[in-house]
Amino acid sequence: MSELGQVLQRAREEKGISLDDIQRITKIQRRYLEAIERGHFHVLPGHFYARAFIKSYAEAVGLDPNHIMSHFQSDLPSQPPTEQVERLRRRRVASANNPLQGARWVTKTLLVLFIALIIGVIYIAVVNSNGEMTAPSVPGGTVNPGAEITTPGQAGGGVTPAPPDQTPPPTGTPTTPDSGITPPETTPETPQSAITFESQQGSIYNYSVQGGDKVTVHLKVKSDRSWFGVSEGKGKKYVAEGELKAGATEEKTIELGKTAYVRLGNPTVLEMTVNGVAVDMTKLKFKPSNINFKIKETVTQ
Repeated sequence: MSELGQVLQRAREEKGISLDDIQRITKIQRRYLEAIERGHFHVLPGHFYARAFIKSYAEAVGLDPNHIMSHFQSDLPSQPPTEQVERLRRRRVASANNPLQGARWVTKTLLVLFIALIIGVIYIAVVNSNGEMTAPSVPGGTVNPGAEITTPGQAGGGVTPAPPDQTPPPTGTPTTPDSGITPPETTPETPQSAITFESQQGSIYNYSVQGGDKVTVHLKVKSDRSWFGVSEGKGKKYVAEGELKAGATEEKTIELGKTAYVRLGNPTVLEMTVNGVAVDMTKLKFKPSNINFKIKETVTQ
């Protein structure tokens, strides 16, 4: 037993205080209090706690802790050697640089990015389904309502029926002897149908059809695959629907009345003609795209 421990124990016994009372006052475990009285300072949890416990013990038994600490300096536990302090410092640095902490940070970052990606995909899907109020893009600008579609290869890049055969009638046609009657001159044929782009609301494209009293839609797949649905108008029951697949040279022809509503899942892989006139599918940017065709009544003067 050290002299410091004896002084503290004697002061405790003179005041009639038990170790349990000291424990209750100082909140120090009894086994540490017993170690202080016996001088077993190596049992205490480190140099700092040893000095703090001794000061608390001295205050509890009515002794001046500063006097005790200075008078019994030689009995107090010595500070740890420099190499032990350095080892503790390195251990703390290694704990701070724990790669698991960095891995947790990377995981949280990836989780946030993944959630942001999902939100972005949902937003794009909602926008595509509801439609944006933008005109379909075409080479050199946008399509103006009322512009007539021309065939590929002609100026304007649209679609119109091919011009009628302008070949003049053969010359030198014999006339009936003595009749004086010559055959009538051949007049150029006029186009059977024409399609004109009228307007667009989001993914809905509106066309007028000139010529004919009904709308005939012909679909043919070029590559990949696409589903389709054709009805007399939006919201009405489909007259024909299904899927066209590449490699099978699948085609579909549907005859309707004066209006047609065509819904295409992947329009750019299809070829579509209406009353024999090809529609420029590259202008249909939405997936799916919705196309209205309506017979334009001819006003007679």
